[in-house]
Parts: sequence; structure tokens; C-alpha cells
Amino acid sequence: MKVYEFNVKTKLPERLKPLEDIAHNLWYGWTWEARELFRMISYDLWEECEHNPVWMLSKLTEKDFNRLLSDPVFMNFMMNIDEKLNEYKELPKWFDLAHKEKRAEDMCVAYFSAEYGIHESVKLYSCGLGVLSGDHCKSASDLGLPFIAVGLLYRNGYFHQYLNTDGWQQQSVPYNEFQRMPMEPMVDDNGEPLMVHVKMAERDVAVRIWEMKIGVIYLYLLDTDVMSNHPEDRKITGQLYGGDTEMRIRQEVILGIAGARALKAMGKKPTVYHLNEGHPSFAALERIRQYVSEGLNVKKAAEIVKKSTLFTTHTPVPAGFDVFSVDQIKKYLGPIFAETGFNINQLMGFGRENPFDETEGFAMAICGIRLSTFRNGVSALHGKVSREMFKKLWNNALEDYVPIGHVTNGVHLPTFIAENFKTLYTRYMSDAWISKPYDFDVWNDIEKIPDSALFEAKAKQRSRLVMFARERLRNHVIKSGGTASEISKADDILSSDCLTIGFARRFATYKRGYLLFMDEKRLAKILNDADRPVQIIIAGKAHPKDDGGKEIIKKIFHICRKPEFRDKVMFIEDYDIEVARHLAHGVDVWLNTPRRPMEASGTSGMKIAANGGLNFSILDGWWDEGYNGETGFAIGAGEQYEKEEYQDYIESMEIYDKLENEIVPLFYGRDRMGVPREWMHMMKQAVKHCAAFFNTSRMVMEYTDKFYIPLHNLHSEVAKNNYGNVDKFLQWKDNVISGWDGVGFSYTNVKSESMEMGSNIVFEATVVSPKIDHSELSVYAVVDFDGESGVLKDPEFVQLEYVDDNNGGHYYKVDYKIEKAGKMKVGFAVLPLHEYIKNIFELNLVKWA
Repeated sequence: MKVYEFNVKTKLPERLKPLEDIAHNLWYGWTWEARELFRMISYDLWEECEHNPVWMLSKLTEKDFNRLLSDPVFMNFMMNIDEKLNEYKELPKWFDLAHKEKRAEDMCVAYFSAEYGIHESVKLYSCGLGVLSGDHCKSASDLGLPFIAVGLLYRNGYFHQYLNTDGWQQQSVPYNEFQRMPMEPMVDDNGEPLMVHVKMAERDVAVRIWEMKIGVIYLYLLDTDVMSNHPEDRKITGQLYGGDTEMRIRQEVILGIAGARALKAMGKKPTVYHLNEGHPSFAALERIRQYVSEGLNVKKAAEIVKKSTLFTTHTPVPAGFDVFSVDQIKKYLGPIFAETGFNINQLMGFGRENPFDETEGFAMAICGIRLSTFRNGVSALHGKVSREMFKKLWNNALEDYVPIGHVTNGVHLPTFIAENFKTLYTRYMSDAWISKPYDFDVWNDIEKIPDSALFEAKAKQRSRLVMFARERLRNHVIKSGGTASEISKADDILSSDCLTIGFARRFATYKRGYLLFMDEKRLAKILNDADRPVQIIIAGKAHPKDDGGKEIIKKIFHICRKPEFRDKVMFIEDYDIEVARHLAHGVDVWLNTPRRPMEASGTSGMKIAANGGLNFSILDGWWDEGYNGETGFAIGAGEQYEKEEYQDYIESMEIYDKLENEIVPLFYGRDRMGVPREWMHMMKQAVKHCAAFFNTSRMVMEYTDKFYIPLHNLHSEVAKNNYGNVDKFLQWKDNVISGWDGVGFSYTNVKSESMEMGSNIVFEATVVSPKIDHSELSVYAVVDFDGESGVLKDPEFVQLEYVDDNNGGHYYKVDYKIEKAGKMKVGFAVLPLHEYIKNIFELNLVKWA
């Protein structure tokens, strides 16, 4: 049957045009007043349209327009919100003040990610990676960065979750109606949809580009659901993380290769590329291909790409990375790169630990690492884990100096802090907490908030959470065909005055959602204490193919139905940003039980802390940095166990012990005013220390200062003289590598009159390097204190200064002041030196004395 389809656009009266601008900017996702504007039009319609203002406007009638136009309160409020949006766009921001000269230099950061969680109305995310990417974009906008983002436009997004009568997770596939989403298709000079093309196996795939506004930055989304494409190719951007490895490599070809081509087609010229996880790593290969097609050789092209690329890993285990076979690379990348002279061995080499090991597959993470200048994990602990994981790539480097750093994740505070908390914070801390959330001094004023006011604000949010949870349960019972009695009971579950524990995350087995329920009898006693009751709200999805995770959900579902838990434990279906926001606002305690060090960072607990909640967590990911004894509670002391069953037992018992002896008594320890003073002290410490640091404004500023600015400067430097500086660098590198065998120490010495704290000593060394000039070498005394003899575990690299040449070598020395006592260990190392080398171990060349 032939069906004609047309997109009939909403035509708003001229005076209501501001609604269109507001609805088409995701700024509404973190601006409560903007969302309230649409609620004012019709609360029921707002809910029906799933908080999507574009969809909502498409449903308005002439009668609605007339009603709004005749309502002076609404019209005035709309104009105020429109003015606020325009003010947000136009006011100078942090980047304009701190790095004004870089904007004049046309600096541009291109950020690639497989998913974006910006608001519940835009279903292009599945879990924490997507929400983090969305928060990264929001803060890039808040800070005024010259920043664009690239992702995939999924027709079916990520699945909706519901549980059957046995508690087994079921999945339903959503359908994203693109015309209802806050975005516009890009068009070419003729007004036709802007397309790029990618050769996929034996077919040409057309990729349409869409533009989404997020404050003052833009997200470009790639769509293969194009009529001219083969039916199988239209499915490529169908479902997030759906299908097998064949579908995964096809999606990643579109994300990376079509993404890089889309930027070029739009005339964008990024000076910095940020690859967020391994998924978009093909973008680096496509950029190499583009340079080669312009006449450069592969070696030079790869070096240019590397000098403008940052790679961020979010994965704590090698099994978490995508790895593709030789046949898959040959099938999907071979046709794309063949025309520029690439062979399969060259391509595979970029994605292998050992480029010459033909038994290795192509690892997307390895590709991202090899083709970047900077790499980072997403917490201090994860940075350490990543250096251990990828040490083979730099087998000559000391482990702590493997060139992978870290930037600890954060959350976008305006998105996740409750409105009554925002009001309270502004009253006592001014709006500086919004404009400068990264300023620690601002957060010290949290102490000015009266305990009673903060406690009351939290109680209101807990009450709202309970109401939200009851409504979700009621809807579930109705959809499941429940009886009138069951529907009525949904209004009685949970209490607004009860200590509330939250547990919500992806139900992967390593997150151990079952840990709290290992001793049901003891847990029931804690929850049902008449004087000090406790309740638990749980949410989360298991991956459709993860039956282990589904079993954990099923077990929790059946526990919820037992008489002793029925009113005390609740599972909320279909965990998304809206559910996460309600939980962040309302829970008193956030439980997190990953198996250390499997949590790269985690961000849910940061949202809790910003709303005065206390974390109760394994010391993993961000909490290993966030916990200080007053900001919440720790499970364990950072131990790692060989026997998982023993670990589960020990840590589950600790959970019960701390609930019984610390957490519950502290929460219910009220004074004559009914306020738990010690609990309030910890709430304020959580806000003061966690919100001030674990926010994406601080995070994006750190990315900018540590990586974006240096990469932009490096790109600008290597681009001079038509990339002639790259030729010089490659020649230097070849000379160093060919002459490195001849480098060594002929003399080292630690000269001292007194080995005691505060005294000065001299490190001196002579280096022999027949083929390498002294200006191309850096010599270090590597100093460490205490620990195992002969082992440099956490050393300081003290650079020696070149003095002169004597006795056939280069003589170096430096004065050093001993600032602490103990066993001092000193080694000497020589490494290559060049302004383009940003980590001393980058070339994996070092000689030790």
C-alpha cells in the first residue's frame, strides 16, 4: 500500500513565536521556569507529551492560541522566559573571560559520543555515559566554550522497561518521531536535506544531519533512516546498543566516519577532537584518510590527527571495549579506505596492542589511544586502573607515568538540584553557586542555612518522591490489570517521614543489586522498626541480553511482594532521567555496591550529595575521592578480594551493621526542635565538598585547561607552513629512535655534605649519546621515599640542567632540597625531549642508569 507522508508544521500566532524558540532549545531541560511555562498551557497535555514542548505545541489548536493570547499572566511570563533565554545566550561567560584570545583564533572543540542524555523528552541515551555526555554539553554551553557535539539520531532510542507478573524484565521499543523533537534538519545551499555518504560493505549509505540546540552550543545528529537507503541500512541508527557486533561496527562507522564527514560538509573546522569512549574512534581514521586524499602520506596524516585528539575511556576492564575481527574491518572499512591506498594490515595496526600481531582483533579503545596526544580516565582511581590496563603500550614507563591521566566526572547542578534547594542556596549563597559552581568559597556559605530550613526542604522533596513513586506504582498496577484493591494499596506504600534509601543504576552483575538483600530477616527488622523505620526505593534496567541482571531484578521484585517488605521496598520501572531526578531530590541515603574497581566513576551519587543526601558506598569510582568521613558513609576501606562470595558476605554484613549502629540512629537522633543536628552537619559537608568539586562546570574547565587549550595550541603549531613542522617532528623522531641504542649514562652521582631534612644535595650525571644532541634529551633524578628497596613506586622526577659537554658526554646537574626524612631512593633516567611531546614516556623510550 502506498502511503504519502507530510510534515505539517505548527503555525503559531506572531505574539506566541517565543514559545517556538524556547521549545527548540534544550536549555529548557535545566531551566525550571521554561518547563513551568509549558505546564501553564496545560498540565495534562504536558504529561501526555512526555515533557516534550515541541510535541506539545503541535497539539495546540486555534482555541488554545486564543486562550493564551488573552491571558496577560501567561503572556508576561512567556516574555520573561524569552528574555531570560536571550540573556543567557548573550551574556559573557567563563571562556570569554579566561580565554578570549582562543575564540579569536577560531578554536573549536568537536566532541563525539555514542549517546546523549539531555532531558527525558529526548530519548537518545541508555545510562550514565549518555547523561554525562549531555551534562558535558550543558556545561560547555554554560561556560561559553567554542564547542560542537556529534552523535547518532536513534529512531528507537533505548528500550522501555516493564516487569511481567513474575518480575521478569520485558522490553518495549520506543519510536522517536523526529518532527516532534527539538531539532531541525540541516540543508544544503539548494534547501535540500544535507547528506553525507559512506560506503558500507557493498552499498552506499546516505546519512542525514540534524541540528539540536543546547543553550549556546550545537549537537549534530546522524540519521540513516533515509528513504533512499537499503532497508537494512536504515536500521543502522535504529536502536542504541541493539543488535550484534555487526550492527555495532556499522553504527560506529556512521558515528566516526560519517561524523567527521558531516563536520567537513557543514564547513566546520575543529582544532580539537574529543573522542568520548572507543565508539567514535573511527573518526580519527577518517581524518587520516581525508589528509591522505589531499596528498599527505599516512605517517604524516596520523601525526597531525594525533596532535589534535583527546581520548577519554570510561571502562575499567578490557572486556568492556569493542573489539572487531579482521574480517569485519576488511568488510566495513576496507572499501572506505581502499581508494586512498590503505591496506588492511595498516588499519588493523591502529587497533592492536602489538601492530604486528595478526592474532589480535581491532580494539576501538586502542585505536583511540594510539591516535591521541592526551588520554584520560574519569576518576583518580579509574586513571590508575587505566594505566594498569594499557601499560603494555608503554612497557618501559613507570606505571604511574603511563601517559593516561584523569579528569573526575561531575554532574550538571542546575539540571539535578531540586527547585526548593535552588531557592534556598540562592537565598544564603547568592546566585554565585549557579554562575560559579566551581568556586569552593561559594559553597562554604552552606553553613549559613539554618538546619531546620534545610531539613524541611529535604522533607518536602522526600514527600514529592513518595508521591511520584506511588503514581508510578499505580500506573503499573492499572496497566497490569490489577484489581481496585491493588490500585488503592498503591496510595499507601512508603511514608513521607521515613528514612529513605535509594538504589538505582544499570543492573549489571558487578553492581551487586542483591547485596542489600542477602539477609532478609535482618533487613526486615531494620525496615520495620516501629520507632525508626526505613524504606528503600530501587530502579534500574538490565541489558536485554544480561539474564544475570534480570535475575537480580526478579529477585528484588519478589522480595517487594513479601508481607514484611510490601510497604517498605519498591521497585520503580523504566529508570530514566525523570526518575533519576526525583530520586536525587528525595532520598536521604544513596546505596552503591559495585565490586571495586569496576566502577569507573559513577555520577548518581554526586546528584544525591548536591541535594543534601548522604552516600553509603563502596570506595570505588568518584566516592574514593568524595568520601572524607563527614560527607557520607563508606563500605569497606578499599579492599579487593579474590573470593567474591566471601566479599559479598563481608560487605553485606557491614551494610547491616552501619545501618543499625550509625545511619539509622543518626537520622532519628532529633533535638527538641525535631532536627537531627549531627545528620544536618553531614548533609552540609556533603553539599560543601561534593557539589563544589563533582560538577561538570569544574570538569569541563579542567578538560579545557588540561587538554583542549594545549591541543588547540599544538594543532596551531603543527599546522604552520602547511604542516611542515610535522615533517620536522617526524624526522626528529626517526633520528631519536634510530640513535637510541647508543644513549646511556657514563656517570651518575648524588653529592651531599649532610643527608638530613632541609639540607641541599646535588644530582649530577653524564650522558653519552653519539647520534642525539643534548637539546633533544631530558635527564632526571627520580626520587622516591620509603617503600620496598630498589622499587620506585611514587617518585618525583627532578629534571637536571645541561651544563656542558665533557669527557665525550653531556654533563647535567641540579640542586635539590631534601624536604622529608626517611629512606630516600634515587635513580637516573634519560628520555627524549621535544616541545610536541606532552608526556615524557610518550615514545616509550627511556634509559636508566
